[in-house]
Amino acid sequence: MTAGKTIAVRVEPPKVSVSVNARPWAEIVLDGDSAGQTPIANLLVTVGPHEMVFRHPQFGERKQTVDGDREGPNRIAADLTK
Repeated sequence: MTAGKTIAVRVEPPKVSVSVNARPWAEIVLDGDSAGQTPIANLLVTVGPHEMVFRHPQFGERKQTVDGDREGPNRIAADLTK
């Protein structure tokens, strides 16, 4: 390195594991990307807030803001029948 030069450093945010479940099952969309069908265990997300959408053909769609917390455990659940 040369003194006085600026360099770019890429810092990856930490990730945490999240478990997601729904009653009944649901397709999960996390921050606009498909994450699969519940139950989902050990879904890796960055620390901080995320938008999660639960979709079921009979019970419609439910949006929820979830927070990946380093302290854990990170468990998210939705009852789409209510």
